[in-house]
Amino acid sequence: MSVLPQDERCPLLPQCSAQGRRPAIFPAVGRLKDAIAANRDIPEFDVHPDERTAFLTLAYIHLYQSYFASTARSTDLTSVWTSAKDIASLANDTENRLLDLWSGYLDTNPSLQEVQSVLWSKFPLRPGSVQCPRVVDSFFAEHVPPAFLTQPVIQATMMATWRIGLRFNDDSRHQIWQRFDALTSPRAMHFLHLLGHLIFVGTLAHYLLYPPSFITSFSYRWYGTRETFILVIAASSLFAPWTVYSLSYILALLGFLLTLPSAPLPGSLPFIFLHAALMVHVVSLHLPYPPSIVYLLYPNALVPLSTLLVQVILRILLPVTLFLLPALLLTSYLVSASLADTTPQLSNLNPAPMDSRTSFSLLLLLVIGLLLFAIFTSISVAEMTFVTSGEPWDRYTPAVGRLARKRFYCTVTRHTGYVFFPPFNLLRLVLLVLIFVHSIFGYPQVPMVKKVERIVWRLSVGLFGAVVASIWLWGWV
Repeated sequence: MSVLPQDERCPLLPQCSAQGRRPAIFPAVGRLKDAIAANRDIPEFDVHPDERTAFLTLAYIHLYQSYFASTARSTDLTSVWTSAKDIASLANDTENRLLDLWSGYLDTNPSLQEVQSVLWSKFPLRPGSVQCPRVVDSFFAEHVPPAFLTQPVIQATMMATWRIGLRFNDDSRHQIWQRFDALTSPRAMHFLHLLGHLIFVGTLAHYLLYPPSFITSFSYRWYGTRETFILVIAASSLFAPWTVYSLSYILALLGFLLTLPSAPLPGSLPFIFLHAALMVHVVSLHLPYPPSIVYLLYPNALVPLSTLLVQVILRILLPVTLFLLPALLLTSYLVSASLADTTPQLSNLNPAPMDSRTSFSLLLLLVIGLLLFAIFTSISVAEMTFVTSGEPWDRYTPAVGRLARKRFYCTVTRHTGYVFFPPFNLLRLVLLVLIFVHSIFGYPQVPMVKKVERIVWRLSVGLFGAVVASIWLWGWV
């Protein structure tokens, strides 16, 4: 395996210095489109030979996406109809060219580190642009060449990166820190991220089961460790990118803010907000959006199942529900009116509040319903040929398998590098605030900001990630 230059091929090191010498993507896309339209040979680009595959891969993917973008912007129905076949043909040709590029590259027998360098190399969109996407960033886009998603080497590389992280260059000056950083693989970082969510759910459930007493003294301490933890986690999530969990965090935060200086009590609207937050969070933990329990053990088995259920809900169950909604509302009213004189009298008192009993009963019914729905959908949709094909990702049809791969690739990408997730993102926020205040008073920006940020990451996320990784390395999990 060749030794990679520190400023070009090593994924764990910054590439800002090298990006200034790298060609831009959009001009290359224009040249490729003109060459393909004129049936000419692919033009040569001023790019380092070691970076040629990464650059052309990005160029082909953006070219592939540009065809669908032009179709979406068109408002002339006639032009949409007449150009649909041409667009499909051009997209298929671009996909074949991309596969041919990778076929030639794989004939050189690249190592895992070299393939990772291709997928994680950055190139500017335009000359002098600060936006420098990578190949892995294209997995977040709507249109990605399907054959590139299912390419066995791409799939194996992303799975290896998930387990062991990005490989580093053997540089004696940074070898110790590189090895320490590499311990926190995307799988370990995702586990820490998921662990924070599970602790939040457990703490919130404990509060709902055992809320503060109604009768308290003036010296009663409303906010202990339990309430403070819920508030800190919910507040720190507001400074992170919004996800499917944002709704539950907002509901939990509102539940406490609306009752300051006291805490939410049973029978109040803020207490209902906390129940809704718990139910939304529990359901979200089973969706194919990170962090999720479907990535915990066997992603190639559970991610397709979760993706299938989400697609069935969005494309089948939701339209059917909307179709039957008028009849459901009418029959519900008729049943309620007919039973209006037989309201049950509840006289038994339990340690847990009535709000919690009702909410947890509904949650149990919801889980049972989802379980039956998942079993029925899996049996009715699953292809029995996956046993002979040997590809677990495609067990619920190839279309679901491609979407599941995209979810998994995006999860790997989001948990690669120096990532601060709640509540550790508050440490980074404090660092950014100090830098901002420092600049307000006219002081120049500190050139060591990135190094300080990495030190903070190593002392927080990296330290816990190393502990989790050591458990996996010793085979305890």
